[in-house]
This record gives sequence, C-alpha cells and structure tokens, in this order.
Amino acid sequence: MQKRNFVTGIILAMSLAFSGQAFAADTDGLAKILKKIDGLACTQPQKLPQFFSKDHIIMVDDKRALLENRIKDYQQMLSDFRDMDCRTQRQVLAGKVGKDISYLLVDEIISITSKSTDTDERQHSVCSYTFNREGTNWKVSLEHCSSLPDYSINPGDDALYYFHNPVY
Repeated sequence: MQKRNFVTGIILAMSLAFSGQAFAADTDGLAKILKKIDGLACTQPQKLPQFFSKDHIIMVDDKRALLENRIKDYQQMLSDFRDMDCRTQRQVLAGKVGKDISYLLVDEIISITSKSTDTDERQHSVCSYTFNREGTNWKVSLEHCSSLPDYSINPGDDALYYFHNPVY
C-alpha cells in the first residue's frame, strides 16, 4: 500500500509539473503577441491594427479607448519626445488557449521615459486580454486594464501619480 501511494504521488507530481509546462507553452504564443505590440507602440504605432480584431474593445479602468486614438497618442509622443524609451514588465498570472478563443490575465508595469522632457511615466495595471483566432493568427479582441498602485513610484516622481493611483 505504501509503495502504491508513493507511485501515485510521483504520478501526481509529474502531471502537475507537465501541466505547468503545458500552460506556459500554450500561453507563450499569446504573450509574444503582446510583446510585439509593445515593441511597435513606441516605434511604429501605425502597424498596431494588424494585431487587433476589427471589433475589438479596449477598456482602461472605467473608460473605453479607441485604437485609433491610442495610435495618434503614440505618434504624438514620438514627435514630441527625444530618445523615448518604452518598457513593459509583464507577468502572466493565468491563461487558457482554446481552439478559437483564448485569454491571458497579466500583471504589467509600463514605463515611458524621454530625455527631451525628463519624462518618466509609469502605469501599473492588471489586464485581461481575450484573443480570437482569425485564420491562422490570434488577434486581440478585448483588452481590459485596471490601474493598481505602483509603490515603486514616489508621489513627487510622476506628475500623474495620483491620477493613475487614486487613494480611496
């Protein structure tokens, strides 16, 4: 009986280890899409629409955002700021890859810095991304981010700190 419990324990541990690897492997492709979007946002924002479904929805806190306006904002930043640097730290918290619909739940910190205006804006959010398969490609169909306080930001370091991190 003891040998049987030992074998059952090993099988259970192996299945948990492999399912964790399968989870990471399944969601890595979706995370790579977000990484491509991150790379284009501050360099070639006009190329962003290829990663979004035609009926996509973007929600930031309690407001709906339009991709067209987001692209215009990035283009304006590119013309206004010298040596702009955009960085995104993202940790996948949960996710599921299906046949036609998939999702990721992520914790992300976005940082934009510029030498021309000493800009240093950071946003800490938890975001859910829903992806739909269009042909052979995954496209973002829903992006919903909720702001979180970023305790690494001192209130005096970012003029928008209290706007992004309201105290309730």
